[in-house]
Amino acid sequence: MNTTHPQLGGRRPGTHPAVLGRRAHDLLTVTAIALVPLVLGLAITVSYPKPNPILVAGVVVGVIGVMVLLLSRRYTITLTLLALYLGVFDGPIKLEAATQIASGLRDILILAIGLGMVLRMVVSSERVTVPPLSRWVLAFVAFVLVEALNPRTHGLLKSLGGYRQQLEWVPFFFFGYVILRDKRRFRQFFIILGVIALANGVVGAVQARLSPHQFATWGPGYRELAFGGNHNGISGRTYSVEGQARIRPPALGSDSGFGGGIGALTLPCLLALLAASPLRRRWPILILCIGAVLAIATAASRTSVVVGVVGVVAFAALSLTSGLRLSRPLIGLMATGAVVFAVGSALIAAEGNGIFHRQETLTSVQRASETGGNSKTQTLSEIPNDLIHGPFGYGLGIAGSVSGFGGRQHPEFEGQRITGGSAFSLLMKELGFPGLLIWVGLSINTILLGVTQLRRIRDPELRTYLVGLLAAFIALTVDGLSGPTLAVTIGAFLWFVPGVIAYWLGSPERLTAPAGGAERPAAPIRTAVPA
Repeated sequence: MNTTHPQLGGRRPGTHPAVLGRRAHDLLTVTAIALVPLVLGLAITVSYPKPNPILVAGVVVGVIGVMVLLLSRRYTITLTLLALYLGVFDGPIKLEAATQIASGLRDILILAIGLGMVLRMVVSSERVTVPPLSRWVLAFVAFVLVEALNPRTHGLLKSLGGYRQQLEWVPFFFFGYVILRDKRRFRQFFIILGVIALANGVVGAVQARLSPHQFATWGPGYRELAFGGNHNGISGRTYSVEGQARIRPPALGSDSGFGGGIGALTLPCLLALLAASPLRRRWPILILCIGAVLAIATAASRTSVVVGVVGVVAFAALSLTSGLRLSRPLIGLMATGAVVFAVGSALIAAEGNGIFHRQETLTSVQRASETGGNSKTQTLSEIPNDLIHGPFGYGLGIAGSVSGFGGRQHPEFEGQRITGGSAFSLLMKELGFPGLLIWVGLSINTILLGVTQLRRIRDPELRTYLVGLLAAFIALTVDGLSGPTLAVTIGAFLWFVPGVIAYWLGSPERLTAPAGGAERPAAPIRTAVPA
């Protein structure tokens, strides 16, 4: 007899080796999730004899969350959690804590999800799909890495700060390519954006009613926004109406105007959802539209109003050029107009005309001094001069939100401090003309793919969703002429959209797929993770 005793060796009868391997993997996963927080908690206890229990609990929960994001294959859930964190929780956490550690939490979450994707790609035997438009992304990453060798970059810490500022949102290109692969996920994504915009609109409306002193009681970071910070050069985010100071609400962001930016990027997406949905489903979408308009209206930002209008106009123009029936988009535009009128009337009735004081001068090109008093047009006009004197940039980490990281060296040119200003001028300052050219090339390629290929999408509903997404991208690209969009939270959307466009419009087989094939199962998402 040569049978193996089940308790002495070999495997149990009927148990497949793959099942045993999965059980071992699950056991190791649970062990790691349990041991890492335990070890970290013990380290905190040893380092601090009287540790803060809330701090210890927060660290343990945070580490468990990071491990779950790293190990989870449910990208729809992990990316939804990440989007909610960026749009709802990131700003209040940073303003309440007012520390660099709080600012780095979002990078840890992004890294956990991205690293989990890469590790699964490495161990998988499946064929790896490289997305269209990747050459632009890889060229951008490579040039940012090489920029550390620029003689004007002031050391390793400045390089790390520059890497964070320029590369923080690049993984969202691949997230976009991986996640939005059927109409259902488009609808879910637009609803998530609408919920985030609604939350920001409500909080922005509450903040608009507060005096600077009341607003400052919310936390250390809110106090700096109200009155400025001497140690970091931040000026107070306030304006005056008839001698009375008013706050410029950050809503759920970490700086003024965040809610307006979220509302502006969400509005075209909700218009698409409104145009593609049956009548019985439009009422919840109209409520979300009210939230987006409220976020724009209470942001006290002229730029947000202009960007919102650009997004709506771009949606109408793309609907026309892509061959959509104009009746539904027109109904959506009319409904949005009614929402704008209703929200504006309600705010004026509650707060008076002063709430729109800053928006009354939309033709003004000057902004409150936030970076040494430079105007938006001035930073753009500096690009030709930078092309001559700094064609390869002035070094990483010299401008933007990381300018104080790794030492407070503030390089000057011709007696004036080098600042970022707009997204394009920030790219020119840190990466020079090659970096600026690569990003502009990716943006133009993304927009041209949409303009030229949208008609080839046979499913009208899917085409409508892509129109809304592309209209929001065009609006935020215009926003980059006046603000550092690539260095703030909405930069995630600017990298996310090219990934979605690359999947749907950069592949001939998906362009010519029949309308019934628009819905795609979730399984291929796991096997076609991009390099």
